[in-house]
This record gives sequence, C-alpha cells and structure tokens, in this order.
Amino acid sequence: MRSLSRLSLAVAGLLAFATVAAAGPGAPTTRTVYVTITDEKNVPIPDLTPADFVVKEAGKEREIVKVEPASAKIRLSLGVEERLIADTQLRMGLFDFMKAIIDKAEIRLVTIGLRNTTAVDYTSSLETLFGALNKFALNPAKESAIAEGVLEMAREFIDQKAERPVMVIVCLSGGQAGTDARNVLDKLRDSRATMFVAAWLGGAAGPAGVGSLADLSGRDQVIGDGPKQSGGRRTDFSGTAAVSKTLLQFANDLQSQYAITYTLPDGVKPDRRFGVTVKRRGVSVRAPTAISDR
Repeated sequence: MRSLSRLSLAVAGLLAFATVAAAGPGAPTTRTVYVTITDEKNVPIPDLTPADFVVKEAGKEREIVKVEPASAKIRLSLGVEERLIADTQLRMGLFDFMKAIIDKAEIRLVTIGLRNTTAVDYTSSLETLFGALNKFALNPAKESAIAEGVLEMAREFIDQKAERPVMVIVCLSGGQAGTDARNVLDKLRDSRATMFVAAWLGGAAGPAGVGSLADLSGRDQVIGDGPKQSGGRRTDFSGTAAVSKTLLQFANDLQSQYAITYTLPDGVKPDRRFGVTVKRRGVSVRAPTAISDR
C-alpha cells in the first residue's frame, strides 16, 4: 500500500455563508457573506473593491461597506461515506485535502454510515488527522445515510454559531435518504455552512433492495441542491483515483474567497433570498442563493 506520508497535492473546500452582526442602539444591521471570485481560467482575482460588486437581498440592492479577502478561521467538518473509507486512493485524496487546508482551518473528520462517527474532533494537527486516516476500518458497513449525516452536521453548526462553517462530503452519487430532503436543506441554510460534495459515480445504487426511488431522489437532492444554495460546489468523479483532483477544485475556490459586508436599511429584517454580481468582465462568481434570516 502506498504510504500517505508521500502525498503533497493541495486540496481544500469552498465556503460561502452569511452572518448577522450584533448592532447597538441606532447602529445599522450588517451581514457578511463569503463568495468565491475567479477569472475565466479559475485564477483568483486579488484587487476587487466594493465598487465592483452589487449585492441584493430580497431582490433589493444593499449598501456594501467592506470587501476584503477572506481571512477568518474555517470550521471544517469533513464527512466521508463509510463504504468508501477502505479505498487507498480515497485516503490519499483526503490526506492531500487536509494538508492543503490545515493552516486555514480546524478540521473535524467524520465517517458517515447509518450514523455519524467522529474519527477526530476539531483540530489543526495534521499528525492527529493522519493517524485517524490510518485507523479507518478496512471492512466498513455496507449501508450509509448521507442525508441524515448532513442534517446532523448542520444542526451542530447551528449550535456552535461558528463564524465560517464549511461542510465537505465525499460520497457515492446515489443511495437511500430516510429523511425529508427539504428539511435537510433548510437546516443547512440556517447553519450558514457552505456545502461541498465530491460524488463518486462508480457506485450509485447502494445495497440491493434498500430504499425507494423517492429515497434515491431525496439523497441526490441534498447533495445536489445543498452546494448550489450555499455557494459551494458539487463535483462528480469516476473512480477514487480522481478524488485528489476533485478536491483541488475546492481548494482553488477557497483561495479565491472574498468577505463582503453590507448593511440593511433601518427597520428592515434579514431575508433568506440573496444574490451577488460582479461588474468586471470575465469574472466567475460562486455565492449562496439562500442565507439564514436569523
């Protein structure tokens, strides 16, 4: 088996979420949203200013007060479907991911089966995370509950009130969903976490006879719509040898993040509907379409 200690590719996960700042008497309510900005070749653009952006909430343009490269520490929950953890190539990709992001994040490593199991709680120790990878079981469970796993992570982020929560899920592209997809997506929005999904197309069906077509549709809705509404990314790959390349896309997004802070008019409550555009030509924007109204 190839040693993980030889790995060096850089990978990470994208994020985009909103926070509401506490305002004193007479002070305006401010919100901060994290968005990814690149050029047409996916190269970061370092010199954007408030004048380059248009932010709308509930369809109304809002005043931007600050734009700067994102710098707050990431609170990253990395969830891996148990049915994949015995694969050596996948473990290599995970190590590359954690090595690239460790200086910017606290990482929690979770395996997702019929329930979530924390392999390592939030840490910035690459050695600790590497040790957990080496202890992954080689005969994992054959069934997984990805939608339920995402729901549990979202609820935890709501309780933590983290400034920059991000969720990265590595899973099969299909399987059963035992909970309502809309409820999962609502909790994801309320958690302010950005969701990234690396979905392996090689094992879509899951255990024979388990789950209805509605179950399959619900799970795919979570791993498809979650990244879209939160400003993240879903990337499909064929075979676990491609997982490092897949996660490198997330890394590039993370390195291209801006924090945009804007204000709400007096008496206007936060709204879930959000949009951002950039006036400069040749710019690609990844931003949430739905944010928490709390």
